[in-house]
Amino acid sequence: MSLIAHYLHKWKFRVAILIGLCLLWPIQSIIISALQSGALEPYRIQLPVNVDNTTRDKWGIKHDAIIEKVFVSGSFSDWHIDDTFYQLTQQNQQWYFDLPVYPGDLEYKLVLFIQNKVEPVWILDPNNPQTSVNPWGGENSLIRIADWPKITLISQILTAALLGTFLLFCILEPFLYWLLHQKIPFHRKLVLSNILILACAQLLFFSYQLHLNRQLIKQGLIDSVHAMHLILHGEGVDFEQLDTQANNINRGLSQFFVPATTRIDKTQSSLFQITLSDFAVLDKNGQLITLRHRGQNAQIQQSRAEQLGFNNSRDYFVDGMWRDLLPKAIAEAQKGQIVIMSRPQNMNGVETSRTRTAESILGFSQFVQPIVYRGQLKGFYAGSIQVKLYGDELLRMFLFQLLLLGGIIVLSSWLFTRVGKMVTEDILKLTKWTQNIVKGDLSQVLTINSQDEIQQLSENFNNMRQSLQDSFTQIAEQNSKLYQEAYFNGLTALPNRKKLYSDLAEQSIGALLVININDFGEFNDFYGVDTGDEILLEVANRLAAKNRPITLYKTGPDEFVVTLTTQILTSDTVSNLVSTESSNNHLQLAKLGQLLFDDVCQKPLLIKDSEYYISVSIGGALLSVNQQVLAKNIPGSTIANSSSTTSANQLHRHADLARRFAKKQQLTYCCFSSEMANSAAFEENMRQSRMLAKAAQEQWVVPYVQLIQPLIDAPIKFECLMRLQLPDGQILAPHQFMAAARQSRIYPQLMRCMLQKSIALFKNQPYEFSVNITLDDIAIAQNLEAIVSLLKSEPDTTQRITFELLESEEITNYEAVEHFIKLVKPLGCKIAIDDFGAGYSNFVHLLSLDIDIIKIDGSLIRHLDSDPKAQLLVETIAIFAHKMGKKTVAEFVENDAILSLLNQYEIDYAQGYLLGEPAASIAQALAIYSAE
Repeated sequence: MSLIAHYLHKWKFRVAILIGLCLLWPIQSIIISALQSGALEPYRIQLPVNVDNTTRDKWGIKHDAIIEKVFVSGSFSDWHIDDTFYQLTQQNQQWYFDLPVYPGDLEYKLVLFIQNKVEPVWILDPNNPQTSVNPWGGENSLIRIADWPKITLISQILTAALLGTFLLFCILEPFLYWLLHQKIPFHRKLVLSNILILACAQLLFFSYQLHLNRQLIKQGLIDSVHAMHLILHGEGVDFEQLDTQANNINRGLSQFFVPATTRIDKTQSSLFQITLSDFAVLDKNGQLITLRHRGQNAQIQQSRAEQLGFNNSRDYFVDGMWRDLLPKAIAEAQKGQIVIMSRPQNMNGVETSRTRTAESILGFSQFVQPIVYRGQLKGFYAGSIQVKLYGDELLRMFLFQLLLLGGIIVLSSWLFTRVGKMVTEDILKLTKWTQNIVKGDLSQVLTINSQDEIQQLSENFNNMRQSLQDSFTQIAEQNSKLYQEAYFNGLTALPNRKKLYSDLAEQSIGALLVININDFGEFNDFYGVDTGDEILLEVANRLAAKNRPITLYKTGPDEFVVTLTTQILTSDTVSNLVSTESSNNHLQLAKLGQLLFDDVCQKPLLIKDSEYYISVSIGGALLSVNQQVLAKNIPGSTIANSSSTTSANQLHRHADLARRFAKKQQLTYCCFSSEMANSAAFEENMRQSRMLAKAAQEQWVVPYVQLIQPLIDAPIKFECLMRLQLPDGQILAPHQFMAAARQSRIYPQLMRCMLQKSIALFKNQPYEFSVNITLDDIAIAQNLEAIVSLLKSEPDTTQRITFELLESEEITNYEAVEHFIKLVKPLGCKIAIDDFGAGYSNFVHLLSLDIDIIKIDGSLIRHLDSDPKAQLLVETIAIFAHKMGKKTVAEFVENDAILSLLNQYEIDYAQGYLLGEPAASIAQALAIYSAE
């Protein structure tokens, strides 16, 4: 059957289904419109003035009690019971109220105020049988309003999906039927069918992604408008009198737009860059109240307005950009839904092609959101968004999907090819024939009549002997290629790490040099991977030049290895190479390392007419003399060298240790010595790590407290200091375990335990207390979540906590610190910068972060009585802190002279051994303080 004939096959039935699906769209629109008509009409609540005795008995109201007034309260009013707007009106022996509704579940209760009774009575609506259980175990009356806009969208998507699927079926099914009956190899039929189906599926998926992105952007826009509404509400904007609120609105908009004046990084996904560009507030008649732009857009919008003949940007938006949008939004205002639209065609001339393309794909760039409050329209928010990068992101997404589709097609095509050949009868015959060939039986003639390449194979059977020979040759070449790929680097063609270890096991290698390009990853990031590859090739050429008696390996992304055999090392070759009469192997190896360093680093690397400079660090390792002798079968030598390696398999590891030591010490070359492989130090680190892990698991952390004495009229405070109490009672100070705890990544667990025990210690105490916290503690989301959860579990104690951020570690991740402060400040916590005046501290932190206390570093306080510079700096910090409204604390107060100066500088608090040493309990700390 021809392709056209198959398309005409059952065409009447398919056309009927297609017409039915097309009619489904208007039918569903009519049905939904009818169902949602009046869905948002206010719900009338009614209650008899003389409530029957059954209802009174149910809610504990006396039969003769007089109901003075009734309110309706619920989630729509934040459960306020005295809002006069929600007071029921009495008329004709009935209390009634028309409650505004919105899509979703609406919970409420009736609040009855009884004469001569202080507390009101909360009851359910006796006329509404639907109820829901509230979080406190009680019940609320419930009104369920269907979300018809969402139902409409879902039904339209389903209808479009059904219609699109059926259209694809009508197009693909006849074509696939025709394809499967063509005279071509079966596996190709499968491959072509697979490609066609995958392409259609990818098209559908891409269409869905476009719709999903549009919905995500629309939702993000709604969230931004909601955030703007909250800002304006926080500024005290009276939405009942929007016409008179221009100043408050402008002040609120300034908080939103002024901080966001920096252009967003273009390398980020543009889905996160579609932000508000312009924002306006209009009254309920659509008259503009105020219009604000982003800082970088104000001049641009004014210029566009002038180009299009408008007097100013206000006319540009109201009479131009929103000319069609505003009337539509006003007509649909009572629905409370955001209205979106593209800019008018005559307004596109001033935009770039990127913006126009992005807007045409996205479908909108302008919006209007009605402000509906208590069922009444109060005004509108309107604005425009930036979409110019959306087109680029869409292109990248499309190219990525094409690449993904190509990979899937290649893989699936290969699979279908294999499957197609396996499911045919001719393949089974060919399999049986190949089995006979393997057995050496070349006399059997294969007869196949399949009109494809298998038949060609049978016709070429007489040439099979030569083909087999060719196959064997190909196998040998493939084996050689596999060996090359397994043992040699693809870029430089040098032997790789696997080949090195094979040679170390099989050859007599007596010395090894590891050459590492310093900071090569940063070089790649700066110049690009292609330039980095050229650098690697040039370095390899320089190391392999001059016919040196060495073997060069490429063992890592930025690492080369040079080996020398024991025969070469003990011969005169290396001595002649380094031009020295010394026969000392260490000196020879050092000289060789220096030569290699000079070859690579002394002259610039010329790549494509550009000069590049790199540095390398070189580490060497020697096989011990007695091992070299054994390798050369020379008996009688027992010389040992503590700076040499006793096993060839350890050469690479030891040379790399020496290389890391050289880099750390900023040396050109270093030879391995036994001190570098300090097994005792490694074992001690392991022991400490195990001890700290057990300390975290069994909670050995104990908080020691040190009193903080006020120098002003204020109560005393304490600082909690971490200690570890071992099972034998020994107390470890921070300097005994802190470095290992940070290095082993166990410190966050110890810190959480410290915070938990500190809260427990001060739970029943009236004192404020502080706990140290580092950037690592709050930068990890999981750790931060655990800390916040712990704080929320003890709200009363949390209000007395001060977190001391360690300033000496240099605050660099402002986003993490600000996020932490915003999380804990609402819980009542205070924030202090610890060790201020040390390390990289600066006054910018005081301006950038919402802190309460400055703790001046002990390095300044300790010598305050004798160091004029310290006195000047401490006095400056105190003056600055007082003017900023921050409290100050001085640490390491050790004598009366220092304390006197602190009083002179009007420092608020003092802390140190003069006032009290750290103690295991609050009582001990107070006793020490009282005694001193």
